[in-house]
Amino acid sequence: FAAYYAAQKQAEVLNAIAHSNYQIRQSWKVLAWRYRVLGTLGLRDSPYTHPAYVNATTEAPYPWSETPSICITYSPTWAGTPPNENLCKRVNINIPPLPSVQNLAPFLGINAVISSLSQNLISQYTTQCERKGAFNYWFGAMSLMAFRVDQAQRKLAIFGLADNLSSGNPNDFLDIDGNSVYTGAFKTFEKNLTFANKEDPSQINFQIFNSVHNGPRTSWLPEIQTWPTVYYTDINKQGGCFSSPQHIKNLPSDPSARAFLMSALNGAQLKPWMEMEPPVTDVMHMSMGVEKNPWYMVYVGVQAETRPRQLFFPFGPAISMKARAYAKPFGGRIGPWYGVSWPRSAMESAGNKVDRLLPPRTKQNGLMDNPTDITRLPNYSRFPGDTLGLRSILALNALKNLANLRTGFNEYFGTYEMGPGVVTDPLAWDYSTNTPSMARSYELAVAAPDLFDATYYSVEPNFGINYYQRLQANRNVLPFGPPTVLRPDLGYRAGINDFALYSVQAQMASTAAANRRQFEAFWYIMNKEHLLTSWAPGEGSVNYDFPSTFGQCVTPDDALTIKVPGSCAAGGGRTGYSVKLISRDLLFSDAHTIGGAGEPAGTILNPPAGPGW
Repeated sequence: FAAYYAAQKQAEVLNAIAHSNYQIRQSWKVLAWRYRVLGTLGLRDSPYTHPAYVNATTEAPYPWSETPSICITYSPTWAGTPPNENLCKRVNINIPPLPSVQNLAPFLGINAVISSLSQNLISQYTTQCERKGAFNYWFGAMSLMAFRVDQAQRKLAIFGLADNLSSGNPNDFLDIDGNSVYTGAFKTFEKNLTFANKEDPSQINFQIFNSVHNGPRTSWLPEIQTWPTVYYTDINKQGGCFSSPQHIKNLPSDPSARAFLMSALNGAQLKPWMEMEPPVTDVMHMSMGVEKNPWYMVYVGVQAETRPRQLFFPFGPAISMKARAYAKPFGGRIGPWYGVSWPRSAMESAGNKVDRLLPPRTKQNGLMDNPTDITRLPNYSRFPGDTLGLRSILALNALKNLANLRTGFNEYFGTYEMGPGVVTDPLAWDYSTNTPSMARSYELAVAAPDLFDATYYSVEPNFGINYYQRLQANRNVLPFGPPTVLRPDLGYRAGINDFALYSVQAQMASTAAANRRQFEAFWYIMNKEHLLTSWAPGEGSVNYDFPSTFGQCVTPDDALTIKVPGSCAAGGGRTGYSVKLISRDLLFSDAHTIGGAGEPAGTILNPPAGPGW
């Protein structure tokens, strides 16, 4: 019972890590959508008319989709754009190759705060051709920066939770409520002792063993660092008003546009982050989150010794009685490996990418094998094995009524605010009225779970109530670093009741209510019950068969006062880690086939160690 209790506390920590890792995935999906869909929605000229305008739903590559260039100065989607604006309607296929950019030393602190644009920006925007390049640059830089800040804060939460497990104390760690797991396990043990066994507490020797205590977090939970980038459409006045694609590391070519960008659009704060990437030791270095090393098993051991006076032996010395047990979390998923295999001696996964559309991985020196690889341009797999992502005609038109989407620059003013006590949301929001905007509802639909997410992540439908509130209440006890700002799910707005604890199930409900998704877009998860993809027992107390109600929640917690992880009180499966008792022989076995494709069986790297284990 004590071992089971302690492993259950490990499982809760892993569940919080897993969902935080999934939140990074969601933020990445929003970045890719802004770049590849919202940033190209102005394409109206044949033969490359945007699929949203002709309601095309073919699962095939869009002719101009490998290297898109952001252009948001188009009408009528963007407020204030002249009705006859045509700079974004035509495709310029002469996109230059990605430049190779050096990774330099640290250059900025974590303080990227965008200021509100003045009201006269719109009038300047509508009358001056050259400044449109500044707006396109700003939207691309803002989108990258919003992802950078969001993933940094999610990573800090993951690092704090993982460092708690790797604290160096083999005999204890904290649960997500900030309590000693050793103390809770001992109370569980003591509660189940017979009277004779606990008659003399001084004769009880109790220990727990936390399997990941003796190594750095990076040994069992390395980061998947990367360096994405984008193109934007620059504008010049040479002989008229013309557009051309430009890499985001380069400022607009027109001096007036550059001056406007620096003064009115806070370009001076964005510019350094576009020109270079922080070192890999900096939390602001962009990443896809973390991956779990399979050769480090997360488990707990408990051993105890008592010296009871036996009932029929009132004389002589007490008899020493020893017991030992092991238990482990299992069945959950922190997220996909970057590669399809993990050699036992490797510190990260290897081989072909699980999500074939992710950017290349950053090396330890901060560089990449191929900095001109076009997969650096944001994209993601919608389902396992997807090779198109948002290059697909159907994906570009997967959300209904895109042609009627209306938005404006005022909806993106605060998407990358960061600082002490600042808890912001990277999604679009109408800051002029402090209300949700139409663009926000589209971004929620993009962020919500798809088939790839449900396959490779443990997604908690109601993270805010089941985990976030507990983490926030105990943030001063848990080992979060000082800059850490804990964030709920995408869609939250601090101080606004309906959005204060926004959740994945709220994302899904909002998307369904707005009827945003095309029927043909087969990869969307439509019901939160379909997130119940972790292990669950069959009917009966000792039935470990596949449950007949898998994915069909018998008792949702919607009408219950007490909410539960997975939002399903009974039947249908679970969303995170379960717990099981394991034998000591398993921990020393050399038959673990856990390295993925082509990797031989072997022993785990952290078997029990020390006296008695």
